[in-house]
Amino acid sequence: MGSEESLAAALPAWWPEAMLWLGLACLVALAAGALGAWALVRRADRLRADLVVLETLRELEKKLGRWLSERDDLDLRRIEHLLIDLRDGSKRVEDLFLRSQEERAANASSTALVPATPVGLGERVVNRLHTLGYERIEFVTPHQELESFAHGDGEIVVEARRAGVLCKGRVRIRGGRIDSVQLQPAYSIFP
Repeated sequence: MGSEESLAAALPAWWPEAMLWLGLACLVALAAGALGAWALVRRADRLRADLVVLETLRELEKKLGRWLSERDDLDLRRIEHLLIDLRDGSKRVEDLFLRSQEERAANASSTALVPATPVGLGERVVNRLHTLGYERIEFVTPHQELESFAHGDGEIVVEARRAGVLCKGRVRIRGGRIDSVQLQPAYSIFP
């Protein structure tokens, strides 16, 4: 024990208190390091969760890209169908024009001295429906009533086909002129 007493006498008086404060500082540093490590582990877990979300976003981006490319293709198909409809409509108009020119030429050559008779209401309705793209036009309204509308008002009930679909409706006559055409498909399409 003698050496311990000589060792205690050789140490300054502040030494035990400094060692106590140094030990507390080491404990605080160790606790702070543990808390920092725990915070880093929690942050790493959050980053892993964020990476999973980012992978999901990448998959969604790929799917969206595929859908957009398919949509572009659908738009091209729609445009193609619209162009085909326009071509068919122009052919019908051209046919009607040529037919009317041929009729005028035939009427002019056969009856050069007789004045041309005015076009009947029924023929005007058929020409209008042909121009709108309807085919195989049939009048439901009797022909006797058609003649009564030639100088008055009324509605002519018609059936026609457009793009192969049966359409039914009315042609409104005001003052002997065609006022409006209202035809709709005979049946509704289910969604």
